[in-house]
Amino acid sequence: MTAIHDTSRAAHVRDVHLRAVEPTRHATLEQLRRRRTRADQFERLRMFAATRARPPVFAYWSAALIHGLPLLEPPPGTIHVVAAGRTEGAASGVVTHARDQPSCAVVKQGLRATSVAKTVADLAGRTSFLQGVALADAALSTGTWGEGTPLATRQDLEEAASAVRDPHERRRAVASVRFADGRAESPLESVSRATIALAGAPPPALQLAVPALFGPSARLDFAWPELGVAGEADGAAKLHHAAFRRGRDAWGLLAERAARERRVEAAGWRFVRWEWATGRRVDKMSELLVRHGIPLDRAGRIAALGL
Repeated sequence: MTAIHDTSRAAHVRDVHLRAVEPTRHATLEQLRRRRTRADQFERLRMFAATRARPPVFAYWSAALIHGLPLLEPPPGTIHVVAAGRTEGAASGVVTHARDQPSCAVVKQGLRATSVAKTVADLAGRTSFLQGVALADAALSTGTWGEGTPLATRQDLEEAASAVRDPHERRRAVASVRFADGRAESPLESVSRATIALAGAPPPALQLAVPALFGPSARLDFAWPELGVAGEADGAAKLHHAAFRRGRDAWGLLAERAARERRVEAAGWRFVRWEWATGRRVDKMSELLVRHGIPLDRAGRIAALGL
């Protein structure tokens, strides 16, 4: 009877591998482990779940992939799951975490995972402040154009962060969640807001509508009205968003952005622009802000963040 069961199980696993990259080639869990695209990593989680006797509950980076949360770096090659009564450990590329809540699983895309709030809190405690803020912002976001529903409430995030067991991880998680703001329209804006804070700059106004002398008003990513400085995180996400493009080509979008910038400058504002290379680096952000006359008090801001 056991031999029949084992043969059936092997056939099932083989079928799962065939479904992964059909119709032209097979794929194994190990082959997918070496690939780092989100699609490949998600397929690996799906294959792993299909080969388990009981559906696993994915956690940490694995849960973030399932929920579609932004990761600033490729996820680690290990699969992360939780199990009741287990201490943390890693074996055969699978990291098992102790389940610290009686019921923490939700079903998303056919897979079981820790809730969005718990996933954000767990990762915020073990990663950087920038990553934690990007995750928490995404959980609170209603989308670039307000077309979506938040993945979690602020109360959900705060409760999950406060429940993190390790005191050092809990402090980082709580700081990230308290700093989170659902108005961020992209991971670059989230990361930039975090580096601006870590650099010691005063908190900027977010998504500030600025009346222009001629033409429609403009909305600024970041603004320091008392200094007349507008900050813009120039990521590509908004330029590719269908609601933003409204059928226009790249040249039309660039021309409109240039006209918008002239209107804002005519109203007395100075623009500061940056991309990912600066947005994710505290040292480069500090240099940029000082160059444009924004005062920095790094010690005071970090203390205020609770870090």
